[in-house]
Amino acid sequence: MPALLMHDGRGDSLFEHNASTAASVVQRLGVYTAKDYADIMEFLVRRWKFEKLTGLSGEGQRAQDYVCGLPPRPKIRRLEERAQKKAKQASAVPFSWIFGREITI
Repeated sequence: MPALLMHDGRGDSLFEHNASTAASVVQRLGVYTAKDYADIMEFLVRRWKFEKLTGLSGEGQRAQDYVCGLPPRPKIRRLEERAQKKAKQASAVPFSWIFGREITI
């Protein structure tokens, strides 16, 4: 998640708790969901024709298999379902970058 590299001037990490807290917030708000991730990956694999790349090293072929296999994986599609269930189990978490305000995630 690119936002993990952001800094609020207070600590080592913008997200005091962990990446899953930030991911829960954006997922719950519908800003960037697991479905979005899977759809983007599927689009890029098709657009860049990853499956048709040839002349790759062994490591390159393994990477190709991995990347091409990401979008259709039920595991990634199930992330959306898990996120929806997690949203029903809301809890308040303070975020330093909004002055310690507690956000329900």
